[in-house]
Amino acid sequence: MGLASAGRKPERVSIRHRLGRSDPVLFLAALALGGIGVLAVYMAEADYQQHYAVNQALGLLAGVAGAVVLALLDYRRLQQHLRLLFGLAIAMLLVVLAFGFEVNGSQSWVGVGPIQVQPSEFAKPLTIVVLAGYVAQNSFAQNLTFLKALGIVSLPVLLILAQPDLGTAMVFGAIFVAVVYVGGARWYQLGTLFAAGAVGSFLAVKLRILEDYQIARLTSFLDPQSSDPGSYQVANSKMAIGSGGLTGKGLDAASTLGDLGYLPEDRTDFIFANLAERAGFVGSVLVLLLFFLLIWRVLHAATLSRDRFGVLLAVGVAAMLTFHVLINVGMATGIMPVTGLPLPFVSYGRSNLIMSLLSVGLVQSVVIQSRLKSEGTPRP
Repeated sequence: MGLASAGRKPERVSIRHRLGRSDPVLFLAALALGGIGVLAVYMAEADYQQHYAVNQALGLLAGVAGAVVLALLDYRRLQQHLRLLFGLAIAMLLVVLAFGFEVNGSQSWVGVGPIQVQPSEFAKPLTIVVLAGYVAQNSFAQNLTFLKALGIVSLPVLLILAQPDLGTAMVFGAIFVAVVYVGGARWYQLGTLFAAGAVGSFLAVKLRILEDYQIARLTSFLDPQSSDPGSYQVANSKMAIGSGGLTGKGLDAASTLGDLGYLPEDRTDFIFANLAERAGFVGSVLVLLLFFLLIWRVLHAATLSRDRFGVLLAVGVAAMLTFHVLINVGMATGIMPVTGLPLPFVSYGRSNLIMSLLSVGLVQSVVIQSRLKSEGTPRP
């Protein structure tokens, strides 16, 4: 009997059993934010047109389906395909430069039939996987490891800057710093990077590598009276947030600043201001608490992981989401530059919404596999 049992292949873990080992709080927080996003996009439309809200809802459904699929897969298998995944990310960014079309001054989009896709959004989780996989397998005792890790991020950043999309490129910087720091990078390596970044930024301004409008956009928050359009947007954003008061004007309120056309991009870049005007301080705090809950559970997944790859994967996702939230909310409140970064799960845009949900799916895979391993359950 013992010999027969020893020769038998381990039973596959059922889908129900794997989903039962996921983090329901993480999933519900992401779903709640996605639902708020659909409602916010609907309310942001003049006369409550349904076109954008329907598109956002479809993106939410597609993202949830993709997240479930990724959660059920074993994230450790991705380490076997790092070169392929990196090649895919670079290929997408090259395609958008060759065949993409321009929106708001950046050639960041490609059309796939009736669907518009922003490849740089999907390059983010792909780069997180590749960077986390490389750092997990190498030691920063060798400076070459740090340089190669920097190269993994630098190539997509250069291609995104060529679009140009400075805000998205900055996200990759936040991801890199978080992953290599947790991965064991030396202080002098990070210090050298920051010094080089400061010198590079100074030269970019002095040598006019950055366009004048980009410099004005990045510095307009320091001068609220600036003539840059970003200052006008931020001023009206702060006015909308303040006019919401404690409980807001109501989700179905008419004559909000957004409805009257005084709040540009009220369903994308400045959707937080639109929400604050309608839902007030209470609603704004609720949204921020949901983000706090979401990012806390992502970081909790890192503490559960039994391998460096899982830890760094979760840290990269947490850094990406945190940077997006800080910049977008800071932009709406006038304490951060206007970079055009969306509020994850909430701002209109199917590419960012699906990417955010897929990233949550990757983190759920880390949670599931860690819990299965702690139980001694055979790997599916």
